[in-house]
Amino acid sequence: MMNKDLTLEVNDGIGLITFNRAEALNTFNAAIQEGLGEAYRLCDEDDAVRVIVLTGAGKAFCAGADLSAGGDTFGAEGEMDFSSCPLSVQAWDLRKPVIAAVNGHALGVGLGIAMQADIRVFAQEGKYGFLQNRRGALVDFAMEYFLPRLIGFERAFELIVRAQKLSGAEALEWGLASRVVPADEVLECALEIARDMAVNCSPLVMGMHKRLLWKGLDMKRDDLVEWETRALHDTLSRPDAMEGGMAWFEKRSPQWTSSVPKDWPSDLMDGE
Repeated sequence: MMNKDLTLEVNDGIGLITFNRAEALNTFNAAIQEGLGEAYRLCDEDDAVRVIVLTGAGKAFCAGADLSAGGDTFGAEGEMDFSSCPLSVQAWDLRKPVIAAVNGHALGVGLGIAMQADIRVFAQEGKYGFLQNRRGALVDFAMEYFLPRLIGFERAFELIVRAQKLSGAEALEWGLASRVVPADEVLECALEIARDMAVNCSPLVMGMHKRLLWKGLDMKRDDLVEWETRALHDTLSRPDAMEGGMAWFEKRSPQWTSSVPKDWPSDLMDGE
């Protein structure tokens, strides 16, 4: 338990983070903001966690910002010193894969959190959209940066500027998620993916791949090839490379020994 509004459970290599405000459709508040960043940090530093799954309790994933303050929710006076990416740790900074099990509505900030994940499973019954423009506010969570790269400029423009809602089927067509299934199957679908990764993929190499993919969004091809080559050489020098080949040859599950916190090659993977 992180706090009453957000929980973290670790089982079988999976860190399951759950928004726990079902009665309020898991709307984003200060407790969720603080808890999510801390849960991300704990999962990243814990060898018991190989894959992170993020979901919501009840019928919604996260139906946007908590609007209980009414007209004061987006209005602010005086100095504003908060970031549009307010979590203490962002999903793209983690060395563990993040799967968003979007079990219901994901609107505004809720959809932004989901779009920062590496893999997304959406509910057919959910509604999805960045509605901030219809509330007189900008989107957040760096969506102007990520969304065009994920779904293309024109669709990103319409979702942010027109600020309409999409159904589950439309979200799949628009490329917001790789899978859309009935709501009561979303979490199990995400967990099935997570279990496969936790058992069959090297924890360290998963993290290195994630770093290459996210930072590669801003890199020239030849620079990425140079970095990828150095990272490949690093992985081939480690025990997991031998274990992966032997496990395949012996037709058994691999016994990975790499530790993301202990073995992470920070000079190679975290440099500019």
